[in-house]
Amino acid sequence: MLSFKQTYKKYSAPILIFSIFTIIGIIVGSLRGIQYFALFSGIGLTEFIARVIVIARPQYLQAVRRAIQIVLAVLLFGGLSLYFGVNFQFEQIFFDFQAGIVTGALIQFVIARLIIPFLCGNAFCSRVCWDGAVFEVLNPQKPITIKRKEWLAWLYIALLIGITVLVSWQFTNPADPNFDNANILLRRNWIIGQNIFIISIGLIMSYVGGSRFYCRMLCPFMTISSLFYKFSFQKITPVKSDECIKCGKCNKVCPMGSDIMKNVAEKHKVDNKLCILCERCVSSCLKKVLTISHKAPK
Repeated sequence: MLSFKQTYKKYSAPILIFSIFTIIGIIVGSLRGIQYFALFSGIGLTEFIARVIVIARPQYLQAVRRAIQIVLAVLLFGGLSLYFGVNFQFEQIFFDFQAGIVTGALIQFVIARLIIPFLCGNAFCSRVCWDGAVFEVLNPQKPITIKRKEWLAWLYIALLIGITVLVSWQFTNPADPNFDNANILLRRNWIIGQNIFIISIGLIMSYVGGSRFYCRMLCPFMTISSLFYKFSFQKITPVKSDECIKCGKCNKVCPMGSDIMKNVAEKHKVDNKLCILCERCVSSCLKKVLTISHKAPK
């Protein structure tokens, strides 16, 4: 039987994750409403449950991660977005700015894309993002034939900002706090339209450019959060580099185009700033060479 110290050490990562998200939930919930406490504490709780299960049954890592991601996607998109009308997409930040308000988009951006990346990089993309959940389920595992172009990613951000300015200037700002019931319906339709566009582009272009095309090439949240990847506390880390048999499975399953074999050979943490910590490489490794860790590689 494990002692208290051994038990805590074994489950320290999920306990830390749960604690951080619960604290965030309490702070944001007290400022913006109970739905935000439910959002962040719920994310922390589901990730806690997932990590505990995986510690006991590591062979279920991908199944558990996908299940949690789908559950969160349904709750967030079906609940907060469609029911409460909270838009979490990037354009909403600028609609809010023009309307002089703060909503879920800015809160999510600051916490998930400016703060959390220092803890666990782009893990939000493989665990919470509902568009990412759709790509996980429907997106084919295709070889990456088109690599990320930074100029295109930033041009896309500029285009989105331009669209928000044009729409709010020429038409109606979906963030207008004085909306009546008819305009609330318009807000929900805007949310639905945005996500249909993202998912359609992502699925169609994946057949041309490879897996998770939209995430790798265009996603504005990824573009911003990837700037902080090098400072991330936890990354995919080789812990038994000398046991690598160079089968290449880790590179093959990575949806973001990481050269994981190179990192293992050089005993470096995975250095691809687009890494979403989906742990597909961890699950595919026959020799258990890889894990998520804050420790130095071996």
